[in-house]
Amino acid sequence: MNQDSFIPVEMNARSRNDLVERGFSRQPLRVDVEIARTLEALSHAAWSVPRDKYYAGGDRYRSLNRLRAEIVEGGAKVWPTDESAPYVQLEKYNTTLGGQPREYAPLPQAITGDTNIDIGIRKLIAYHLRYLPLSKVGTKYLVNLHVIRFTATPGRPCDTSPPGLHKDGEKYIATHLLSRCGVQGGEVIITDNDKCEIDRFTMRELGECYIFDDERIWHMLTPVAVLEGNEYAYRDTLAFDMLPEGWEPRK
Repeated sequence: MNQDSFIPVEMNARSRNDLVERGFSRQPLRVDVEIARTLEALSHAAWSVPRDKYYAGGDRYRSLNRLRAEIVEGGAKVWPTDESAPYVQLEKYNTTLGGQPREYAPLPQAITGDTNIDIGIRKLIAYHLRYLPLSKVGTKYLVNLHVIRFTATPGRPCDTSPPGLHKDGEKYIATHLLSRCGVQGGEVIITDNDKCEIDRFTMRELGECYIFDDERIWHMLTPVAVLEGNEYAYRDTLAFDMLPEGWEPRK
């Protein structure tokens, strides 16, 4: 990614209002040519993402790139960082892998270094950051970019870690569908903090997305399994953890 980091973007008022009122939003993504190319490229990149060696409950694959961002007048600045601290979730949030430092390889430079992919990634991040309730001029963020693949074969579904309703211990998380093929399940369920259901849906279109404030909701993905008659299934997503500078999860 290059260092020309400013991305002009208008705020999506509907998404901000959703996050303020209920901690969750599911609005259509604003797609242009660079964003469309980026989503398509990342859907292909999912085939080369390394297997998640920390996850034994199915066959899952995962990458991790880190970026920094700052809200400025008229948009956001987004730039890459070479920070390489392991990814860690508190045990409070991830009862199966919490407290364990996990290291995931970044997407190859051949992908992120492509000018079209670079601008598309930064546009996606700036778009989401601009409408966050905590965003005002000068607010800085760490952004974790994950490409995650869940795969399944007959008798071997793939589930989240931890399974069932949970929180991730991040602040804001935006998830986009990259690909879905041969899948049964993979339904997203969102509840409030009293675990009363707000929404449930199955993402099917490239780029389809949702975002939530992790402190305000519980969420889950039903296990990804193969449709009857299939020998293989996969569901690929692009996710952004957006962490305001100085913010820490509740311990």
